[in-house]
Amino acid sequence: MTNQFSHLKKLSAMRSGKNIKFFTPAVYSGGWCPMRGACNIVEGIEGLSYLMVCMPECATHSRSLNSLPEGPHGEKRWLYVLDANEVIFGCREGVMEALRTMDREGAKAILMIATCVTDLIGEDFEGMIHEVQPELHAKLTYVTLGQFKNFGTPMGTAKVGTALAALVKPCSRRREKLVNVLFIEAWRAKGSPVKFPLIVKALEERGISVRRLTSDASLEDYENAGDAAFNLVISAYMEPMASALEEKTGQPALPLHNAFRVEEIDRAYRELEERLGISLEGAFDGWRKKALELEERARRELKGKKFVTMVEVDMPLALTEYLSSLGMEPLLVDVEDVLPEDLMWKKKLNEAGIDPPVCHIMNLDQDVLAVRDQLKPDIAFSYLNEPVPGLPVAEQMTDFFGITGYERTVGILRRIFAVLETGKMEEGGFDLYGPAPI
Repeated sequence: MTNQFSHLKKLSAMRSGKNIKFFTPAVYSGGWCPMRGACNIVEGIEGLSYLMVCMPECATHSRSLNSLPEGPHGEKRWLYVLDANEVIFGCREGVMEALRTMDREGAKAILMIATCVTDLIGEDFEGMIHEVQPELHAKLTYVTLGQFKNFGTPMGTAKVGTALAALVKPCSRRREKLVNVLFIEAWRAKGSPVKFPLIVKALEERGISVRRLTSDASLEDYENAGDAAFNLVISAYMEPMASALEEKTGQPALPLHNAFRVEEIDRAYRELEERLGISLEGAFDGWRKKALELEERARRELKGKKFVTMVEVDMPLALTEYLSSLGMEPLLVDVEDVLPEDLMWKKKLNEAGIDPPVCHIMNLDQDVLAVRDQLKPDIAFSYLNEPVPGLPVAEQMTDFFGITGYERTVGILRRIFAVLETGKMEEGGFDLYGPAPI
């Protein structure tokens, strides 16, 4: 690390997202505001309304992306804009009256979204719910998303998931052949299909019912989620939701998202078979064989290769731990926000003697040049606005968001080898849903 970047902290010093430094001083005010991601999630859930409590700037930003105050099924998408008096003395009475109005207008359930100023003044949304909920038919829940506490999408999405867990109704009976799949994408384009790992199809082919708890589900799906045998987690964003459901309903969680090594995937699938009383034999033979071949090749050919992770890389610390176990050396890790699970990956990396600098990358076009010229990695993982000569980059790593299992391992390793060999990814990308590659 050159003197230019000596201000960056090492991974071992990371405690939360708030003490991660920017890569360079050339930044702009704010990244992806978690408030906007929360609205985007709720707008996809049929039957769920929201009340965003905010300042005029937040209201303008929200309405610029969605100008409709009502959803296609009568959902309310309302904004409560604080006046100067409420900024000083609080907005309790006004917000509770707005909730009463939404209830009279027919809202079935309401997520209150608190933004920066309400978070700064310490408005008590939990107290509001406790006071006004007995008067309402609509079920209330809330999330605080001041950006000074939540830098970007990851923690904001995780908090929304946890808030949605509050809508799940108590259930005394479990359906042994039903599982919930927890997966929320904050920025999925409306109408675009939700990607699921191949394990979901394999379960359904074996008579297992799968309830998909996504940003494309319904309020009813969330309300009834308590009757599933357990929760499959296929995104790190949903680990906090799984923990909240385990505490509330007693449903155990089975995380699939954090298994990269073939042996870890084997172990997770064996546990899945035992819990459901099924056999996955033959379901992934081709994918598993290819994943083993690529891991063996990686241990031979990737040892000592230096890499960086930059923007739009899902689970950057988990990916760093996996690649490091294959002998690669991380020079820099961009961490958009710190999820609870990230502290586990930090511990694993540090116990292995691996302690790269961590940062926030905001001005990508300039920062990527500094990475190329001063860090000189063998490969970078990042989204790019345009190709950067002299920097081999594995792009579109969000292809693997929500994808787990052998197919993800195959996809990542094939992408790495293609970039190292040719300087670019395979033509046409990687088909996660086609037959297992030869």
